[in-house]
Amino acid sequence: MMKNSIYVLTRAMFKNDETLSNMVGRSTKKSFFSSKWKIILLVLFLMVTMGLSFGFMISDLYDTLAMMEMESLLLRLLIPAAGIMVFMFGIFYVMNVFYFSKDVDNYLYLPISGGEILTSKFLVSLVYEYFIIIVFFLPILVIFGIKDSAGILYYVYTLVTLILVPVFPLAIASILSMVIMRFSNRFKNRDRFNMIAGVLSLMVALGFNFGIQFLTNRMNQGNELVIGNIAELPIFRVTGLVFPTGFFATEALIGYDTVKGLLYILAMIAASAAALGVFFLIGNAIYFKGVIGVSESKASRKVLSAEDLRKGTARKGILLSYSLKELKLLFRTPIYFLNCVLISLIYPLFILFPIFMGSSGDKDDLMQVLSFIRSVDEGILIVGMAGVGFLLGSVNIISSTAISREGKNFYFLKYIPVPYSTQIYAKILSSFYVEALALVILYGIMVFLFQVDVMFILLSLVIVLLASLVVNQAGILMDTLWPKLNWDTEQKAVKQNFNSVIHMFMGFGLTALSIFLGVKIAPTYFTGFMVVFLLLSILSVVFHFILMKTVEKRFAELS
Repeated sequence: MMKNSIYVLTRAMFKNDETLSNMVGRSTKKSFFSSKWKIILLVLFLMVTMGLSFGFMISDLYDTLAMMEMESLLLRLLIPAAGIMVFMFGIFYVMNVFYFSKDVDNYLYLPISGGEILTSKFLVSLVYEYFIIIVFFLPILVIFGIKDSAGILYYVYTLVTLILVPVFPLAIASILSMVIMRFSNRFKNRDRFNMIAGVLSLMVALGFNFGIQFLTNRMNQGNELVIGNIAELPIFRVTGLVFPTGFFATEALIGYDTVKGLLYILAMIAASAAALGVFFLIGNAIYFKGVIGVSESKASRKVLSAEDLRKGTARKGILLSYSLKELKLLFRTPIYFLNCVLISLIYPLFILFPIFMGSSGDKDDLMQVLSFIRSVDEGILIVGMAGVGFLLGSVNIISSTAISREGKNFYFLKYIPVPYSTQIYAKILSSFYVEALALVILYGIMVFLFQVDVMFILLSLVIVLLASLVVNQAGILMDTLWPKLNWDTEQKAVKQNFNSVIHMFMGFGLTALSIFLGVKIAPTYFTGFMVVFLLLSILSVVFHFILMKTVEKRFAELS
């Protein structure tokens, strides 16, 4: 009976989660992404793209390592990377599915146990992780098996690995989030605490991953690197201790045709079961104490002084006022802040950490990389900076969810005496505010590490802003064509919005294209700037006219 209840409840959560519902072809709503076959084709396209992108590289790398009898190094790097990626994304998914979905109160009235609710939410989060694993890691594991002429048992173990590897790190991410959110009911301002808790969870996750690197560096210090048994290298020993299922999966795939491989598969199953047991034990004890009332908020009841009133009613430009309104909503709503704002500020940390926390060896390696980058012609760099703009404009998903975030208040956009063009560009401008924070960090790093001149900073900044404008125009155009207005929680507007997924992949693709063209063409400094400037300007003007025409038509159709 309990198994049936979990199945029915999980299925209900699937239907409530329209992104997952679309993936399995059970959505009842008509949209561009509601077709099961379109979603299947999209997933297959992403898998083929990843396979082609990494196929030749993995093949060549395998051949090189095979000459040194070190081909297993690929698996030893790949499986732990999958665990770390699951853990990082798991923080976001758990916070969104377990807490910000705001549906727990509805389930409490049903004749089901708390453990069944907890199990179903874990399964929904797990499906998100499977999507990442299938797209990014399945093609590489298959290519490795083909190159290694592996038998059928290898592919059976690969399937078991893909199913079980995400379980352990997701359980750890879930426990971490539940422990932090347990204290939410002790704070009067729940929204503020939820935001702080989300940031804290992410910082702990980042610190956790950086700690693995730091501990590995310390284990390497004072020891000469002699590769005898690859499995004994510090990086693999540390990741094996942190994510043991990754270690078991690696050893099982390497020794798939031996009894030892079978024993490691059984060990992975046992470790995953133990992680689930601890998760349910802790979850049943603290989850519902932290989630009840998590959607409640508190009014400040602040009494405005005459000075506050004067400042609050001071006349400002329409574009500036509207964009600041959008920015305040992004910062005040926890789910928007975590997924739209904070994500833009994470990436620079991966550059800063090795500089200030890495070992001397890491710093020496970094200095060699920096020396190489300084030797690259500035014409190539100026073209590559367009990729920075594309990346920053797409990862924060502000523009690609701008219309969807209006939800049932969409009619407000049609009635206020503000031109549609002003509203659209105010929403884009709010994205630029967030990108500006990341740009300050990025250019600070560039000045500190590369000692770039003022002229390069100014010219590259023009390119970055233009590239960001283009990708933001494309993002808001998609959200205008296929907005997700019918939602009851903010989570659905951003995390269950396929427009943001396509927008991010578009940004990644344009970034890779910019770097490829810069290296391939290798233009001069001035030529590179002028060509990129003209191309981006033309694209921006074209997108502007398409956007304005589309907005007038779609806003008239939407109600």
